[in-house]
Amino acid sequence: MTGAETAGASPPLPDRLLIALLAAITAAGPVAMNIYLPALPAVQAQFGTTVAEMNTTVSAALVAFAAGILLYGPVSDRFGRRPVILLGMAVFAAGNLLCLLAPTLEALLAGRVVQALGTSAGTVVARAMLGDLYPREKLARMLALLTMVMVLGPTTAPLVGGVITEALGWKAVFAFLLLANAAILLAAWRFLPETRQRADRAVPVARLVGAWASMLRKGAFLGFSIQAGTIFAVFLTFISLAPYVMAALGHSATEYGLWYLLVAIGYFVGNGYVARHAARVGLQKLITVGTTLQLVCALAGAGLVLAGFWHPAAVFVPMGLVGFAQGLCLPNIMASAVALAPRTAGAASSIIGFTQQLFGALAVQAMAVFPTDTPVPVYLFTVAATAAAWLSLFILPRADASAES
Repeated sequence: MTGAETAGASPPLPDRLLIALLAAITAAGPVAMNIYLPALPAVQAQFGTTVAEMNTTVSAALVAFAAGILLYGPVSDRFGRRPVILLGMAVFAAGNLLCLLAPTLEALLAGRVVQALGTSAGTVVARAMLGDLYPREKLARMLALLTMVMVLGPTTAPLVGGVITEALGWKAVFAFLLLANAAILLAAWRFLPETRQRADRAVPVARLVGAWASMLRKGAFLGFSIQAGTIFAVFLTFISLAPYVMAALGHSATEYGLWYLLVAIGYFVGNGYVARHAARVGLQKLITVGTTLQLVCALAGAGLVLAGFWHPAAVFVPMGLVGFAQGLCLPNIMASAVALAPRTAGAASSIIGFTQQLFGALAVQAMAVFPTDTPVPVYLFTVAATAAAWLSLFILPRADASAES
């Protein structure tokens, strides 16, 4: 079975091969983030900086990633998906090289920003490509499948990053990324199809930019975007601060990578459930169940750490369950948002991706001022953010996605 469900579209790769290739492209950003996180304490030690200063290499990259997402979606609507992804992968290569050669923290920060600008293309355009091809119900399943395949890289990235950092030093992490980047770029150049029909690309850029304002006026779309941003901030803040917490409690970068697997596996299992049962259960029900379960698991984890249980199991097992809950709701939130704008899927994907990264960047930088020698602050934030996501079910507008006229 192929994914060519759009009239007049040239047949792309079979679904499974298309998902595999898009997953590799989409994974570049999360892998670049996750493989770097275990190295943060080592980089901090080399440059003699504070946690807040080090976190600028995370939050600045997230802001750049968000800006790229906002840009690449409409550009891909106008000029096509394939050239934008290829350009992004080339920029990613330049960023990896800058990080590899960075002699100072400022140079490393610049490289991280260029990295993020490159990887943001694949993240937003891959979702838009699926939006080009599939109707809403199938789109949710395909997004879940994309995430399931894509998450394999970020799942093992902290472990790989920890091992590389301990064995070869933190700069070797960027050499690894440069090699992986070259392989993905070659595969994309050879096999990536174009899914944006030429007739649809004849839309003036001003109209595409105007699509942002049009979508933001839709209460349901705005609600989905805020919900997705809040949920993503929970995940990103935890994985950004957990390496410092683990180091303060006497655990190595490799140990952090191993325990992080629980979070990634939880998200993977949640996505697997969506891929199999979204059509039967319903998108809105999965959003409600996932958002509620996320809060319950966060409260359980906060209770453990507040009671003084700081073993990695007490820190990571509840977050693994939070990851499962996020795997249930996030694909459905994103599919519902993108389906509200089928003619400008790139712009819609841009807005929701921008919101996620912006919320994540603000949360990571804000939490950097709190102590990282215990897991208590990060868990209190987790409870607050998951509670906000749950309350959004009742406060923000909700509506079934409907195609734009």
